[in-house]
Amino acid sequence: MTAQCNGCRFWKLDESTVDPNDPDWGFGSCRRKPPVLLDCLIAAEIVPPRYGNQTDLDISIEKIATGSRFPGTFATDWCGNYIGEVA
Repeated sequence: MTAQCNGCRFWKLDESTVDPNDPDWGFGSCRRKPPVLLDCLIAAEIVPPRYGNQTDLDISIEKIATGSRFPGTFATDWCGNYIGEVA
């Protein structure tokens, strides 16, 4: 197997994207590093303060978790951090 996402120990396949006829087709998430905050999701979760009410934003753990994701990749993508299965 080549050094691509679907052979890396940190990649998690989304089972709903599997093609039974092609083992190199699928979509999943890279779990090599922690999830990253996505600006568009955070913006939807956090209500900006109104004029005259500029205080520290109330950002709960739940809002941060909702606004973050592991990077999504295709099975045949590769990043240079490939770590195959440990024997």
